[in-house]
Amino acid sequence: MAGQALTAVLVALLVTVCLIGLWATYALRSAYDREAQHRTRAEVQLTAHRLAARFTAGQPITEPLTPDWLPSGLTMAVGIYDHLGQRCTVVTNDPTGELTLPDNLDVSGADREETRREETRYVHGVWALTVPLHKADGERLGHRLGHLRLLARHRQAQLSGVVLRVAYELPLWLVVGAAGLWLARSVFLSGRSAARSYANRPASVEFVMAGYQEVIDRLQSAGRELERLRTDAEHRALVQAEFSDRLIASIPDALVVVDEHGTTALANLTAQRLFGRPPGIPFREFFADVPELQNLVAAGLQDGGIRRQSDITALIGGHQRTLEASVAPIPGAASVLCLIANITELAVLRATAQARETMTSLGDMAAGIAHEFKNSLATMDGYARLLMQDVPDNPAARALRDEVRHLTQVVADFLTFARPLRPVLAPVDLAGVVEEVVSLLKEDIRQREVTLSLPESLPVIPGDAALLRRVFENLFRNALEAIPDDAPVREVRLRAITGPEDVTLLVEDSGTGFPPEVAANLFLPFFTTKKQGHGLGLAIVRKIIVSHNGRIEACNLPAGGAQFRISLPLRIRVET
Repeated sequence: MAGQALTAVLVALLVTVCLIGLWATYALRSAYDREAQHRTRAEVQLTAHRLAARFTAGQPITEPLTPDWLPSGLTMAVGIYDHLGQRCTVVTNDPTGELTLPDNLDVSGADREETRREETRYVHGVWALTVPLHKADGERLGHRLGHLRLLARHRQAQLSGVVLRVAYELPLWLVVGAAGLWLARSVFLSGRSAARSYANRPASVEFVMAGYQEVIDRLQSAGRELERLRTDAEHRALVQAEFSDRLIASIPDALVVVDEHGTTALANLTAQRLFGRPPGIPFREFFADVPELQNLVAAGLQDGGIRRQSDITALIGGHQRTLEASVAPIPGAASVLCLIANITELAVLRATAQARETMTSLGDMAAGIAHEFKNSLATMDGYARLLMQDVPDNPAARALRDEVRHLTQVVADFLTFARPLRPVLAPVDLAGVVEEVVSLLKEDIRQREVTLSLPESLPVIPGDAALLRRVFENLFRNALEAIPDDAPVREVRLRAITGPEDVTLLVEDSGTGFPPEVAANLFLPFFTTKKQGHGLGLAIVRKIIVSHNGRIEACNLPAGGAQFRISLPLRIRVET
């Protein structure tokens, strides 16, 4: 009896070990299945979003799909339904035909808010994803186009499950079955011998039952621990996905993902606002205004290298922008990630600081030379007056004096440009300054038959009224002269945009604008396109604006004409 009891204990231990092995096998297979499910879900969502972006970008909903749009690692069936729920087109790479799509979808509740979001379900090893298709209209959802229905199952996960059962579980089940049969036989034989030794039977049975109970308790404890680990893993995956979404949304720079087909698969809100286009379109169309970015992305898709480029200047939405871009490949995918920073304000600040340094160095050198010119011109003016006294009608003397006056004005303007400006800051009513300038140019406005549009109100800012009056006089006079005599629309506009820290003044005309080579040299001294000009007007304007801690820039309007954009602070800034 002692030998049979020992044998029964050994068999029970063998069965316990086999059961633990089976349980560990199921746990590993369950963990692998969960990982495959998460990976499959991510691939399914990426495929659905890419297809949805294709149709919302203007692709006809009735155009057939091709299997090359589906990932090779997934068994998948995709159906496109119109706004009435009727199936328009379908594509599948399921040779077995197990993934079937309905001919109609229930769209009776399509106007409710909860049906406007995508719906993902996992039933019997199959992922089912329904994505509503809406035509993009800027940042809002436009009218509903239909729905995209996607069914998917991971091939590798199924194959690995079959191989695992055949190679590992089947031998274990055979061992457990053989041991169970042998244990049943031993119990049966020990039961027959119990008739001869009734006193030993209760002890043997209780010992075996106690061993089984201990094994069951351990298995249940292991099951509870595995369930807890599964729940924790799912929670961490959800938290990580939410964190990634929030991180992308909070990036202040423009972020664009271009897939292997050259389509913008992802573009955050900053990128959509900067370039004025939605995702789901070819990258060359998305970066249509910036050829340098097109070349960077094309090179990154071709060789998978990392590229960076700074000081990219382009006209985007009618405004001159300065960008800094980097393109890098995404590990594990034939896609590239583009990160674009808008450094326009930084470039303007650099140019302003450089202009200050240049004007300061030029002022010290040129002030003395201009002073000597002024003395010589005063002497020439005196001789011209003596000639006119001797011969009042002498045309040569009159022409000499007119030219001396012109040169004297040029020297005076140059001294104004060269000397450091120290504006006397006081509260200045911009509306009053503009009214004085309009009154001064009233006759020119009437002769040129130009309509002058002014804002209803202008703020009070700290500044030098005399210097600001000279700024508006120069800009208005240039705007009047920029309108051709045969222009159908003859208008000069002044617009104001008041923000929390500064006011932006826009001086616009309906002229022909200026070519790019002129725009790059507008604020340089002695650069002019006028026959009678000396090229110091806009240089002095820029110096006055910079001395008021402001900035000025010029560009062409999309509809024609030029625009000068002036930003002035609403309060005195203390520089440290």
